[in-house]
Parts: sequence; structure tokens; C-alpha cells
Amino acid sequence: MSKKYTTLFLDRDGVINYKIDGYVQSFDKFNFIDGVLVSIKNLSDYFDRIIIVTNQQGIGKGIMSIEELDLLHQKMMGEIKLNGGDIDQIYYCPHLESINCTCRKPKSGMLIKAQSDFPEISFENSILIGDSDTDILAAENIGVKAIKVSPSYTLSNWEISFLSD
Repeated sequence: MSKKYTTLFLDRDGVINYKIDGYVQSFDKFNFIDGVLVSIKNLSDYFDRIIIVTNQQGIGKGIMSIEELDLLHQKMMGEIKLNGGDIDQIYYCPHLESINCTCRKPKSGMLIKAQSDFPEISFENSILIGDSDTDILAAENIGVKAIKVSPSYTLSNWEISFLSD
């Protein structure tokens, strides 16, 4: 299969890990969705880069600190790497929705920042996978193909259909 798409953007909660009631504040509350570690490994072999873009307003609410989020992400990345996957970068928006910043999805600031850090990213050759309308809008606003997952249609389901095309 020739590579039409080179960059994969992933939302975190609801795509990589199960959503919980409230905020995932520590790794002991972070549970990978069934099959996602294998999917990330397989997709790492296909895409030139995989980047996580995630709204984390729990920081803005004072529920968790940036240091706690960084530790959670280090542990998440360790598990992904241990299972053969590779994530190139994580971008997060710590702001409250009420601040109306440029990075919080549905705005596209995190994707634009990723392109600034990785100039070889072409939005028209990128895919974003998310579980909310805000994820989809953030992608579509700048010409990134968007795929919406759900508890019944997960990253694993998409990965199987995508890699078998």
C-alpha cells in the first residue's frame, strides 16, 4: 500500500484510553482501550509520525498540575514504546474552555503548533482520530481528514480497516 497519509493525529481520552467520569489525573486511572497498544504499534509502522493532541482543562481547573500530566504521559508513552509503538509528540491545551484560547479544540492551534515543530507535516496528508465533535472540527478547519471513533468503533477497528485497504 502506498502512503497517501503520513501524519496521524490522535486525541487521547476516548481514543487511546477509556474515558472516566471526571478527569484522568494519574496513571492508575489511565486504562488503555482494548487493542489500542497493538494498533498504535501497527500504525507506527505505517505513518511517518504519530502525534497526540488533547484538551486537558483539568489543569486550568486546578484538578491536576502540569507535572502530574507530564508524569502520566511519560508512563503512557513508556507502555506504548514497550509494546512496539511510537508517539512523536504530545500537545495539550491546559486552558479552561471559557478562556477561548487558540489551542483548545475545536480550534486547530495544537495541530498548527505540530506543523510548526515538524514542518514536513502536510495537513492534506494527515488524519486525525477523535471521539468528539470538537476533535473533528479542529481537523476539518485546516483540511485534515477526520475519523470519529466511539466505544463500538475504536481505533483498533479503524486500524484494521485502514491497513487492509
